[in-house]
Amino acid sequence: MCKACNYTIHGAQHHFGWDNSLTPALRAEPGSTIRFNCQDSSAGQLGPSSTVADVVALDFGKINPVSGPIFVEGARPGDVLKVTLESFTPQPFDGRGFGWTANIPGFGLLADQFLEPALNVWSYDPSSMAPALWGKSARIPLKPFAGTIGLAPAEMGHHSVVPPRRVGGNLDIRDLTAGVTLYLPVEVEGALFSVGDT
Repeated sequence: MCKACNYTIHGAQHHFGWDNSLTPALRAEPGSTIRFNCQDSSAGQLGPSSTVADVVALDFGKINPVSGPIFVEGARPGDVLKVTLESFTPQPFDGRGFGWTANIPGFGLLADQFLEPALNVWSYDPSSMAPALWGKSARIPLKPFAGTIGLAPAEMGHHSVVPPRRVGGNLDIRDLTAGVTLYLPVEVEGALFSVGDT
């Protein structure tokens, strides 16, 4: 939870790719603290009552939404934007926390070995953040992190957030969690920072 937020970005203020022509969701002064309400990586296509059929029907044009972009006053190409991830607060769905783990055919590093769709929906207690029961055989420690984070690239046009690049992307590094500081190279005026897949 943001202790002293200067701004809040709501889940509806998102986009599905890096693009330096996007209108900023807000303009912020350097040093500002911003609360981001992010959507999950499916943009709400998967939820507590989802089935394998929902995995098959995923719209890949709506994968990995990022909230923003934020125009940082004074940021210029050649600068470095310092981003500190202060904290993460999972948002409950109908009073409970839920997560999903899926095998999406044709997607991921092992796509050639795992060909069939699969889905496991699991729940957790958002107030205690105690390890969550995953299926019948394991408890998973909860350590929220930013999966996708970055700035708009200098190249014109729409660019997928999925591949990591110089200015960020779908990094999926579990250590991009509370208390971490990340440095990103600025390629466009205002930096145009966005974050999601938390």
